[in-house]
Amino acid sequence: MEFERLEQAWRSQANTPDQQAQAYLMEQLMHALKARRRGEILLFAIPVAAMTLFTAIAARSILIGQTDLGREWGALAMLGVCWAMLAAVAVAALRARRPPGDGSPVRQALEALLAANRRARVNYRIFWMSLPVFLVPLLVAVVQLNQVGKTTDRDMGQMLLAFGVALGASVGWNALRFFRVLKPEQRRLEGLLAEYRE
Repeated sequence: MEFERLEQAWRSQANTPDQQAQAYLMEQLMHALKARRRGEILLFAIPVAAMTLFTAIAARSILIGQTDLGREWGALAMLGVCWAMLAAVAVAALRARRPPGDGSPVRQALEALLAANRRARVNYRIFWMSLPVFLVPLLVAVVQLNQVGKTTDRDMGQMLLAFGVALGASVGWNALRFFRVLKPEQRRLEGLLAEYRE
């Protein structure tokens, strides 16, 4: 169910549906919440799987002697920052879990939607806090690869360009999502909850 349809139904004159209509609306809202939760889990699982793979590759490289930690520690620092960011997102999600509130099922559903929105906004803040911390080890790792002879100057330039484009796209996507989706949704949900309490 689209949020706009729920908002229109909420504010319509016929906002006193019979039991069958209420059950249908609640079922649609619960399906939307479950779909959103599945999406959040998937968007968390993909980076965890990628980071696990990268960590395994780094560990193998260290164990077989291809990496000199004294001269190539930047890559490990970069991995550490990425794992710390994922841990911060997981902790924020666990802290956001709350027991079911009291009140009508519609109010509980709206509060759950607002809590999901709040979690997404916390993840946005975590992203912005970790970005400058991530850039330093990234630059150090790229320079170290060049210094130990594993990349040429041209390779280093290409890596920095690729990382810059990827980080720019990530920054753009996160900012667009925050200002075009999360903030308007937050205002609408808070407005609906305020109307519901009246």
